[in-house]
Amino acid sequence: MSDWKVKRIKQLNKLFSLILVVEVIIISGLAFTLKKLSKDRINPNDINDSKEDIVQTISSESVLSEATDEPLEDTEPIYVSFTLVGDIMMHQWQIQRSYDAATDTFDVSDGFEYIKKYLCDADYTIGNLETTMSGRYNGCMTDVLGYSGYPMFNAPEVLADTLKDIGFDFLQTANNHCLDSGEQGIYTTIDTLDAAGLKHTGTFKSQEANDELCIIDVNGITFGFVAYTYDLNGMQYPQNARYAINTLEMYSDSRLEELYAKVRALDEAGVDFVCPMIHFGTEYRATPDDWQEMVVDGLFENGADIIYGGHPHVIEPMDIRTITNPDGSTRTGYVFYALGDFISGSIYDYDSVDKDLGIIANLKFSKQVINGEKTTRVEEISIVPTHVYWTDETIGVVPVLEALDNRDEYSFLSAKNWERMEYSKEHVIEHLTSYGNLNYHLEKDRYIIETKK
Repeated sequence: MSDWKVKRIKQLNKLFSLILVVEVIIISGLAFTLKKLSKDRINPNDINDSKEDIVQTISSESVLSEATDEPLEDTEPIYVSFTLVGDIMMHQWQIQRSYDAATDTFDVSDGFEYIKKYLCDADYTIGNLETTMSGRYNGCMTDVLGYSGYPMFNAPEVLADTLKDIGFDFLQTANNHCLDSGEQGIYTTIDTLDAAGLKHTGTFKSQEANDELCIIDVNGITFGFVAYTYDLNGMQYPQNARYAINTLEMYSDSRLEELYAKVRALDEAGVDFVCPMIHFGTEYRATPDDWQEMVVDGLFENGADIIYGGHPHVIEPMDIRTITNPDGSTRTGYVFYALGDFISGSIYDYDSVDKDLGIIANLKFSKQVINGEKTTRVEEISIVPTHVYWTDETIGVVPVLEALDNRDEYSFLSAKNWERMEYSKEHVIEHLTSYGNLNYHLEKDRYIIETKK
């Protein structure tokens, strides 16, 4: 959050003070241990255990209760790493390959074998879930072993547990397919994610849940999330449960203002980074459309810091913007219009659309008090290009640069896969950085993007 916001919160007596080193706080029998604020990074080998320790879900009231007019003491910087991926889909071909007829069960873990470490090597990992999980034979269609792919997605519930196991912490659930299994499918999907220990936002079981600000504290840095979808494929949200889905209803003025108001509320709550998650754009279009540009402009104007987009199923350029605040000061905003599909049954075929390519975006955040003022920033952005491959047994994801440097380990890939990955190495990063003319360099298995133009 920029300096001008901090001054404004001070004037309102709502300054979010520095979270001090705390040992163990016991609330209603639950113990939460905050990590000691330091420069040290988390050991990736211990990430599955440590993630639970450093993350808290907190209310806006808790944030504001920390407010004080007392001067802040200078501190050493603390760091938090985020990983963002694109659309998580489950087409019929993925469901079929995950099925074990001998046990009548499903296992989707094989598809993530080569990408798991990239998701675990972060303090917090976020994805866009573009399928329902309403239970076998409970969807609007049941034509694929009791589940369904396109056009009415309903995936085996084991997907939720697998996503948790491979490193995901948080999912955006508002998208044009979230109503594919009807109203009950929304609620069952939420229950399935809750049971797997995955946090989420965008769809809700009550008005109270929708109204509550989604604020996550990761190792002493706070993030505010809000998620909306542009539409529901023409389907109507439940008339008596408007709260169930955050939809813009094809960018109606009233829904846009509803979105912007929630962004402002997160900003005024004093979170360090406001992070809207928007399902928008034109499918298979490689550049942002006018609607995306309009929404992004409005989000930045209303206090957004990091915008995470999805829906086009191909990679669209990112941008880093200098935003002028009402008092004339400036801050930096970041937008990922679309990260492509993380995993799906879509392939590169006759239409020459890069549906098999995606990116994993990694962001390193910092927070420090210097001369009594809190400073937060994005220290680094790195990009891992990905490719979705098909075999007779598996549809899975591979990291492009690592695979190209270790071909023997990935010998199961076809000549077409290698051709597509060579293309990805040459074109994806140039396309991603073209919109803002961003500078980058290659570092082992990823590209490092300069965070300032």
